[in-house]
Amino acid sequence: MTSEVLVAFATKHGGTAGIAEAIGHTLRQSGDLTVDVRPAGEVRDLDGYRAVIVGSAVYMGKWQEDAIEFLKRFERELRERPVWLFSSGPTGGSADADTAVARAATSPDAVLAPGEVAKRAQRFGARGHATFAGRVSDEANGLLERWMPRGDWRDFALVATWARAIGAELSPAAVG
Repeated sequence: MTSEVLVAFATKHGGTAGIAEAIGHTLRQSGDLTVDVRPAGEVRDLDGYRAVIVGSAVYMGKWQEDAIEFLKRFERELRERPVWLFSSGPTGGSADADTAVARAATSPDAVLAPGEVAKRAQRFGARGHATFAGRVSDEANGLLERWMPRGDWRDFALVATWARAIGAELSPAAVG
């Protein structure tokens, strides 16, 4: 028996895409889930998906517009299936930033979703939200990005642990 899962994401420089791919890979390893990992802006419908995971990079405390538009466009459909959300955000390089990374690594579900995301998540009953540390690549050359320390703070073991928990909830044995 297979179950279709969509992992939709919005990314600016590919860091969040890497997290989404890791979630998809972990879910596929369960053996009974088939998973599509797609940019949120390319998703046209949710037909055939039994569960949805949506994630976005966070800049200046906000999700990327493609991910917000996804939540708006599919709000009704998201009420009809299990949904989880993830944010890719804190990066290190300063005392405050390193504290945010450590907090996300210690308890990714304790870091609140950005305001608009949290409101929408409540409306469609998201089962959870996790915040994972992100990365700042050499491609990040925007006005504020050029001042950010470069590095990769993503913890793929932590991402896999979160995805395995979702996979356990979605497995036919758990549903049955």
